[in-house]
This record gives sequence, structure tokens and C-alpha cells, in this order.
Amino acid sequence: MAAEDKTEEPTGKRISEARKRGQVAQSRELNAAVLLLMSGILLGGPGASLLVKMTELLVRSLIDLPTSLPNLTWLRQMLFMDAITILPYLGLIVVGLLITGVAVTLAQTGFLWADKKLGFDFDRINPINGFKRLLSLHGFVELLRALLKLALVGWVAYSFLKNHVLSLIGMGQVDMNTALQNWAAMALALISQVAMAYMVLAVIDYGYQRWQNKRSMKMTKEEVKEEYKQNEGNPQIKSAIRTKQRRIAMRRMMAKVPKADVVITNPTHLAIAIQYKSGEMNAPVVLAKGAYRIAERIVAVAREYDLPVIQNIPLARGLYRIVEIDEEIPPEFYVAMAEILAYVYRLKDKKL
Repeated sequence: MAAEDKTEEPTGKRISEARKRGQVAQSRELNAAVLLLMSGILLGGPGASLLVKMTELLVRSLIDLPTSLPNLTWLRQMLFMDAITILPYLGLIVVGLLITGVAVTLAQTGFLWADKKLGFDFDRINPINGFKRLLSLHGFVELLRALLKLALVGWVAYSFLKNHVLSLIGMGQVDMNTALQNWAAMALALISQVAMAYMVLAVIDYGYQRWQNKRSMKMTKEEVKEEYKQNEGNPQIKSAIRTKQRRIAMRRMMAKVPKADVVITNPTHLAIAIQYKSGEMNAPVVLAKGAYRIAERIVAVAREYDLPVIQNIPLARGLYRIVEIDEEIPPEFYVAMAEILAYVYRLKDKKL
């Protein structure tokens, strides 16, 4: 299917299904940039303490170095003491980077659990498919991104080192402790500059990933219509169901007409079948009503069962407009209805 045919924005269902497949906008460059920036911050905090401790350990190891060949027991003790000293600071750096990585990922994707991503896909390790990806437009874009990153990082690093050549050369003329401190400060400054430049590239990449992800989920007009049919049901089927429901309701209503005491007409446009059981009902009840053809059928059934059909245009219009089937008539129609029922009862008495 041609990409130019997909002109419609993705629906909520399409976006939800894509998330289940793990298809979300995520920039690895943004993760790397934030982690690099956090590395600089952590190295300037716990890392500085770590550097001091490592310098002290190095000096102490040289001072405590035995004159003879070190034995295994001495090495074990030194490693154990070094580990106790270094691990807390190193742990802070590792945990900080881990939390940062998780936070950046969650910020981009949310709490996403894609079961379909857990399975092993042989196509990912297929060399032929890999070669095809390299030759595709996506592969070309990835190559340009890699070259751009390399050029950016290389340019920032080159510019920084070019301006600090004399400082690097001068480190050989100071004591080791000062040299390590100077080297750490320069390393942190370099990391910070690279991270800030990389962050700009990462933000651009994240915007591109969001655009690309949304573009890949676009739909054709036919796909939108098909999804609407699946969600709301086929309009033709729904129409057929409504038609069948109306027919069933009509049969039920017409089956009640023979129970009526009287049918009030407009005379030809409307017909309302009324039933009243004294002592059982508070007011007369509308058993059936209809207009035009339905009215004609109601009148035909009434004549078939020898029910009185009485013309009363105002009453017929009022009942048809206000009262629904199986509802009692409101008080404003009591007087007119009482006159008609009295007339109907007199007719019945005469027949008897």
C-alpha cells in the first residue's frame, strides 16, 4: 500500500495496538545524551570523592608494598580494603545512572509492557534482511545520523583539546595528586561540553522519531472506515437489526389492538387504540398508535374485531403527540376520553 494513500491521522485504537507491539516514539540519542550529562554531574560529585579515595589507595599501596614479592594473603587483604573503600562511591554512580536511564525511558514511552516484543524474531538476525535494511531509506538515515554524531562529538572534543594543549603538557611538571585533579577537572569539562552538544542533537532526533512514528501509523480512508465498522458494527447489519426490531415491536403492538375498548382516529392520518378497565386502571391506557399506513392497519384490525372506531381530531392529535404506548393518558384528556367511553359503553349495552 502506497504511503501517499495514508492521509488520515491514526485513531486511538491504532495507537493503542501500536503500543502493545512496542511501537512508540523513543530516541536512543536522548537516552545517551541524558546519561552522558548525568555522568558528568555524578563524576563531579561522588566521582570526585572516588578519585580522591583512589589516589589515596594508590599512594598507600605503593607505601605499603612489601620489599619482597607480595604473597596471596597480602593481595587479598589489599583488594578487600580497596573494595570497601571504593564500592560505596562507585555504587552511587551506577545507581544514579540506572535511575536516570529508567526515568528517561519512562518519560518517552510511559509504563509500556509489550509482550509481542519479548518473542525471538529470526528476521532480526537474518543477514539478508539486515543487508536490505542497510540499503533502505531508513538505513541511509541511520548512517547519516551516525556520521553526524561522530562529526559533532569529534568537533567538540577537538576544539576542547586544542584549547587545553598547554594544560595537558603542563601536567607532567606537577605532582601526581595535582595532575590527577587537573585531569579530572578537564575530563568533566569535556564531558559537559560533549553532553550539551549531544543534547541538542538528541532533542532533534526525538522530534524526528515522534514524527516518523506518527507517520508510520497513518491510515487510509478505507482503514478508518473498516475500523469504524469493527467498533460500531456494520451499518447495513445494524440497519437490518433495527428493521427487524421495529417489525417485532409492530407485531406486538398490533396484537394488543383487539384488547382495546375503542380506536380514536384523525380520521385517516392517525389512529390510537385505547383500553380502560374500571377498578383495575387509574386512567385509560394507550395500547397502540400509528400514522398513515400503521393507522390504517390499526383501524382494519379494530373493524375485524368489531371494535368501535370514533373520529375525534383534537383528541387523536393530542394523544398521538404526548402519550407513548402502554402509558396512561394525562388528566387533560380525561373529560374528552370519558365522553367517548360513555358512548362506547352505551353502544355495547344496546348490542346486548
